[in-house]
Amino acid sequence: MNKFNTPAYQAEKDFKDQPDLKNKIENAWSNYVKYCTINSQMGNPWSSSYDHPRSWYYNPLVTPAIPAKNNTVPIQWGAFPNRINHYFSDLFAQKFGKGEAQDKLYELADIGSEAFSKKYAIELTVPKNPCDPNNTAKKPFGPAGPRGWQDEYCEWAVTRDASGDIIAVNFTHENPEYWFHMWKFSPDTVVSLYQQILNNPNVKKEDLYLLDSSNNPVIVRETGLPAYNPINKWNRGSSATETEGGAVHLTSPPNSLGAEIYLGAAATILRVVDGNVITDANTLVCAAQYGQIYRNSDPRIGQNVNSLVYINKLKVSLTNPIALYGQLPDFTQFQMPDSAEGYTIEDCYKIIRGTDINPGTTFYPNNMILHSRFEAPAGARFKLSDILVQGQPLKWGSQIANVFNVQLAGTGIPGGGDRPQEYPPVGNPAVTLPSIQYVLDHNLLLASLHNKLNTLSNLTSCTTQVEAGTTTKGIAVLASDANRETGFDFGAGISVSVKDFQDLGNDNQLFIIDITVDAAALLGEKPLALYNNTSDPKYNVSGVLEVVATGSLPQLNSLPNQTLLSDQQITQVQKLLK
Repeated sequence: MNKFNTPAYQAEKDFKDQPDLKNKIENAWSNYVKYCTINSQMGNPWSSSYDHPRSWYYNPLVTPAIPAKNNTVPIQWGAFPNRINHYFSDLFAQKFGKGEAQDKLYELADIGSEAFSKKYAIELTVPKNPCDPNNTAKKPFGPAGPRGWQDEYCEWAVTRDASGDIIAVNFTHENPEYWFHMWKFSPDTVVSLYQQILNNPNVKKEDLYLLDSSNNPVIVRETGLPAYNPINKWNRGSSATETEGGAVHLTSPPNSLGAEIYLGAAATILRVVDGNVITDANTLVCAAQYGQIYRNSDPRIGQNVNSLVYINKLKVSLTNPIALYGQLPDFTQFQMPDSAEGYTIEDCYKIIRGTDINPGTTFYPNNMILHSRFEAPAGARFKLSDILVQGQPLKWGSQIANVFNVQLAGTGIPGGGDRPQEYPPVGNPAVTLPSIQYVLDHNLLLASLHNKLNTLSNLTSCTTQVEAGTTTKGIAVLASDANRETGFDFGAGISVSVKDFQDLGNDNQLFIIDITVDAAALLGEKPLALYNNTSDPKYNVSGVLEVVATGSLPQLNSLPNQTLLSDQQITQVQKLLK
């Protein structure tokens, strides 16, 4: 395999009339997935013991493997947020009665804990550390963000009419990183796709801009164009109208492609306690410290990947094209009203992006749906709210999420006689090393905090670029377990000058640095290693920096912002880095 393809080969459709752009985004995307793969193979040698390296997760760009029916396994889970069921089924039965509890679970999955708590005057908390039954501390139900609780790699937005009846539901499984890559190369394409997906011509380019505290667009240094806001007015929350709201791509912090790949790699290590290999899905999550227990997705992905290693003695990689794919709903769970007059439930379902049939030349199991919509056909004499789902009137989008699955796939290759890695549960190392959390232009960091973005991984999915023979100022590095004297190693020909330092608490730090690149430095990707002592082992993070030719980037007149964070911003960062 010479490259990772875009999800469901979507770039071939998105840029079918723009071959140059198509090639650029496909190459940039493949590089991004490659870096995610390399970093996931690395694991966490900085602040965890027994989590490095992950040698049974292979890189298909390096290790030949052809996906086929006999070596590729689909991994599926329910799209409805299972943590809602786990934590609140009994509570809601007590508060609302058994007859109403299920309806309230559906409502919570649609509107989120903040709105639900206000509406019903109920506090929704969960264990702060669910892996430790002796820890009685609580925290608000999350994850954070306008759709954070929809954390099964499926998010949706509901459209209602003036009477409150549900008339359409849009479901998305698209990772946000692909949209950042599209925006970098063609913001106009992104705007056009928003209009098509939401069936709404009111979407304007400026609606998607990331704005600073003065309400001005933040300009991306590498493009000279405004930055993209992933939680803009048209991709915010779980309801949609003609003037705002919608679900274009995923926004919940756990619902990222990088998290998916990292989890898959982490699950290839067998965890052993008292001579026994852990096989229980949730116990394995706690032992390996990836994801969240009681989700449908994380435990299922981890357990399935782990069993391929443990039972089948296979090295594993997620199957190209790596993505999260919705599956066709179980249409037998719907009952049409008498007013349907010959229409079927299948007539109310449309795949907007992706496909139900693999369009590629290599094997991928089952459906590759990225975005779908439920709505009554034009001219029909019924509404979605007239349909029954599992015997109940359709009131909530989550009722539909409850009758279909999300999927990824893993392809295995023989272990070659090697013994699978067996480690104890992840622990604390004797010496903690400084680690990199994010590297990005400081003005992007400040704007993301101003806009209360619930993750920064999207902003860093497109590698930070610097020119050879120049000094680039105002780069922010968020780190953990570092100090003012921590060193930076980007490799030969690149030097770093720390212009400011801020201790953010909770073992997190902010560096504002200038990066100087020699004119003769080799072009291309430059991994970064931090070190507190020259004797420290240096573990690289790939894909954080790319050196490009002199004159490749636009010349901007604006000065980089080097303002340190306020107390409020520090609190936000602590939540992002927890």
